[in-house]
Amino acid sequence: MSEDNEKKNIFDQMIDMVSTRDEKQEVEELQKEVQEAQLKAMAAKEAAAKASIQDEKQKAELQKQLDEANKRAAEAEEKAVLLEQKLQASAAKPPSEDADRWEQRYGRKEKAAEPKIITTHELTSEETLSHLALKYYGHATKPYWMVIYEANKDVVGDNPNLVHKGMQINIPELPEELKDKE
Repeated sequence: MSEDNEKKNIFDQMIDMVSTRDEKQEVEELQKEVQEAQLKAMAAKEAAAKASIQDEKQKAELQKQLDEANKRAAEAEEKAVLLEQKLQASAAKPPSEDADRWEQRYGRKEKAAEPKIITTHELTSEETLSHLALKYYGHATKPYWMVIYEANKDVVGDNPNLVHKGMQINIPELPEELKDKE
């Protein structure tokens, strides 16, 4: 029996050796897998750390840009408030103050002398301003009838061609520059 035990032992030993070898190989493979998994985990951890660092950098950069934009917006708002206050202050001033300041700075502008009115003429249905210019000034051209029109804008309106029967038209004295052309 001892031979059987020896045989068995040898056989068992061989099985044990084979199974141990297989198990050892499995253990080694598992250890390699664990090491690879650990390396992958470390790499993932490092990548995550880098990503969070990049995220932090990006967050910091974005925050910086946001702060600058907010600062510019605040400055623009402040300028707008100051401008609005300035406009309100200038609107509160009487208009005569602005006119006085203008006159002081640029000198008094002489008021255009009101032309002396020669006569008043009531229009008939056939008359135009050039008819009046011809009658009173001896010329029917534009410079002459424009003198009549300018003196009667309040009556005639914006279009010198729209005159109507019954309008009371003031005939001003002819300006010096047109008198020379006679």
